Amino acid sequence: MDACERLSKYLATFKESLKSLKLIDTSSSRIVDLALSYFNDSKYYFEKGDCITGLVTISYAEGILDALKLLNMIEWHWQKPIERIVLAAGSFDIIHPGHIEFLKWASSLGSKLYVIVSRDENYKRFKGFNPVFKESERLCIVSSLRYIYRALLGSIENILKSVEEIKPDVIALGYDQLLDINFDKEIRIKGLNAKVIRMDSRIGSYSSSNIKDRICSEWCR
Repeated sequence: MDACERLSKYLATFKESLKSLKLIDTSSSRIVDLALSYFNDSKYYFEKGDCITGLVTISYAEGILDALKLLNMIEWHWQKPIERIVLAAGSFDIIHPGHIEFLKWASSLGSKLYVIVSRDENYKRFKGFNPVFKESERLCIVSSLRYIYRALLGSIENILKSVEEIKPDVIALGYDQLLDINFDKEIRIKGLNAKVIRMDSRIGSYSSSNIKDRICSEWCR
């Protein structure tokens, strides 16, 4: 387990454990605020990718609360977060900032984010041309992103197969991501109770197609 994965789990558990925090001695409130400040610092370092520093600061936060608990100034105990599985899908051909923001948002909806990467055959059937990167390359790129718990290739024939296997609690959609009108009905028939949540706004004007057009306008001469 790398530092960022450790920090991600640490943050989730710490956040859940804060629900049990109660002041016994109100004079401890400023020290509790200091612990929460370290916790917020850890979230900042996680976002910036400095996970070693994030692990240090969150351990400070834990140490402060543990000390206050031993002094009988607060009530506080570790609580493991309830696992909430999130599923997102896409082609992810030429990763851009819009993809990153979408995956960051999707990961915030639960504790583990699974990402389905479209197959080359389905990509060509839907878009009418081949992707720049093969499915194995796109899978490799997506798998390396920090917000992803696991990335896998989708099914060629049955788009619901991955949903049935993963059994997500949440299905995350991009702002303008298309979805079959009968999708909700179909997943209910399969006995799945996933909540479909759509991102409420588009991040910038990023588009893989526009990026390809820009590359061609500059280099395809």
